[in-house]
Amino acid sequence: MNLEIDLGDSVAELEEQLELSIRQLQKAVTRTIQKTARWLETQTKRELGVALSVPQRVLAARYYKTFYMKNGRRTVNVWFGLSPIAVSALEKPKQTDIGVRVGKHHFIGAFIATMKSGHSGVFKRKHASGGKRSKRSDGQWTELPIEEERFSIEKIALPIIERYHVRAEARFHQILKQEINFVMNVEGQ
Repeated sequence: MNLEIDLGDSVAELEEQLELSIRQLQKAVTRTIQKTARWLETQTKRELGVALSVPQRVLAARYYKTFYMKNGRRTVNVWFGLSPIAVSALEKPKQTDIGVRVGKHHFIGAFIATMKSGHSGVFKRKHASGGKRSKRSDGQWTELPIEEERFSIEKIALPIIERYHVRAEARFHQILKQEINFVMNVEGQ
């Protein structure tokens, strides 16, 4: 998801109307872009956390904000990862009689296991029956292949992110008014 707000000639008009220096106005626009990106991240994380029933800390690593100049314009790029989340990353998994429970989510037929590499997670057999049985070096039988369980978020997350993407421009203009007011009344003295 990219957030690009085109200021066009509005910066020049603001400079003429408000009698601000270019430096003061650029400083206000930069702070506004940063605050808008932070607002967008906070609001989407909050709503996604509730909609997906997952802790916000799980979603935090999926956000990246990049601030840069593009063709003489300040731009912010907000990226959100929509790939499925490993179930073991949500909360501490608990083995039940019929599968695994992680927070409010239940995964029937899944089990908790630790791989030889030390990676611990929630897994499920790929084939319900007819999988390849093999004897391990410690003498126990195992049925492979297994896959790590993942929690899909794309269908729920995409509409929420798009909704806030639309609201971001209005929020940008609201914060810009506050920042210009701050520059004129506090920093301008």
